[in-house]
Formats: sequence, C-alpha cells, structure tokens
Amino acid sequence: MSTRTGIWIKAALLLLAGAWQCAALAAAPAAPTARDVDQITVHFGDLNIDRTAGATVLYWRIRHAAERVCGEPQLPGSRAVSPDWRRCVAQAIDGAVVAVDRPALTVYHRVHTTPSDRGSSMALAASSQR
Repeated sequence: MSTRTGIWIKAALLLLAGAWQCAALAAAPAAPTARDVDQITVHFGDLNIDRTAGATVLYWRIRHAAERVCGEPQLPGSRAVSPDWRRCVAQAIDGAVVAVDRPALTVYHRVHTTPSDRGSSMALAASSQR
C-alpha cells in the first residue's frame, strides 16, 4: 500500500465523519473540532486488491472503519439506527472506494450496495468515467 493511498482513505473517512458529526450536532451550542473526530487508517498492503478475494477483505475493513468513525448508530434513548449514521457510513465507504480507485474494489462495492446507499462521490466517479 502506498502512503498516499492510506492518507486518502484516512482523509475521506475523517472529512465525512466530521461532516456527519457537524450536522448531527448543529443544534448544540459548540461545534465539534477536528480533535473530536476519530481517525482511522485502513491498511491493505497485505492484500492483492486486484483480485476479488483481496478487494472483499479491503471492503469489509473499510466498512468497519467507517462504522467506527461515524460514531454511535442509535439515536440517544432509541434502538433505531440513525439515518444520519447510515448516510455517514455510506459516504465514508464511497469516499474510500473512490480514493483507492481499483476496479475489483469498485465492482465489489457496486454489487453489494443499492443505488440509494451510494453517496454522491460514487455518482460523481461514474459520471466522470463517461
């Protein structure tokens, strides 16, 4: 894995989690700062992500990192999963998949998500390839 790719994945997850937390806490008196947002680097130097098996493992690492970065899935006092949390996770995964920019990972992501799950980054990537 190149250092640059690791940084892009980390940056995508950080930015998307920060945006989600800012939106979720908009009514709070103080906006969160960068230090309030978790940062996770997803390593994949041990994987051959040009093959389906490696892309699958990387996808689940990215998903797990996105779920952790996006915080608590349930709204306080509820067992229901927050739509904002789901959106944050989907956008973080989209951003990481776009940042890695490898066909096998992109195909795996497209097959395992519905169009409504995909964020704007995947739509932009698809439209820029036309």
